[in-house]
Amino acid sequence: MAAPPSVEQARPGRCPGCGAAARPVGGKLGLHGHGLRERQQRGPVTPESAPVVVVVALRRYRCIACAAVIAVVPRDVEPHRHYSRPAIGLAMALWSLASLPPAEIRRRISPWHIVGATATGEGWVTLRRWARAGRAGRLFGAVGRPLVGSLRQIAGRLTAIALGHAPPVLRHLPREAQVFHGAVAIV
Repeated sequence: MAAPPSVEQARPGRCPGCGAAARPVGGKLGLHGHGLRERQQRGPVTPESAPVVVVVALRRYRCIACAAVIAVVPRDVEPHRHYSRPAIGLAMALWSLASLPPAEIRRRISPWHIVGATATGEGWVTLRRWARAGRAGRLFGAVGRPLVGSLRQIAGRLTAIALGHAPPVLRHLPREAQVFHGAVAIV
């Protein structure tokens, strides 16, 4: 995340849209470099650290066959989310395992200190938004299917998925830290 990889290092092997090879044998290049984009990632960079905003550079490629534009991102970037995948995993763990109130979870995950009023008065609405995305199968690519249960139960299932992806060498860490690191490993 400190520096983007070169165009050659990050080039995918094929287009995820049409499946065309990036470098067909004996043919012309199928995925051309299409520049860099910056993207914000919010949340703590370690399970214990204060939340921050980090700007990461994304490599983009354009498919010659189907004209799709592909972004290559670091592993901890959750598609269509401003918060990092580990930050979301940690928030789900704090909500489901530790049963912390949403205001405390927001204080540990969000770098923004000014909080707007919520329509329902139930705390940080982003937690429920993430749980609803998990229910629909649109959070943590490994889920891929809808989940059932209350929003807090969905948070627990997402936590279990991230915990299951944690490297075994980290089993000595607290479960929240394992979830944080496991969320990075979800592909």
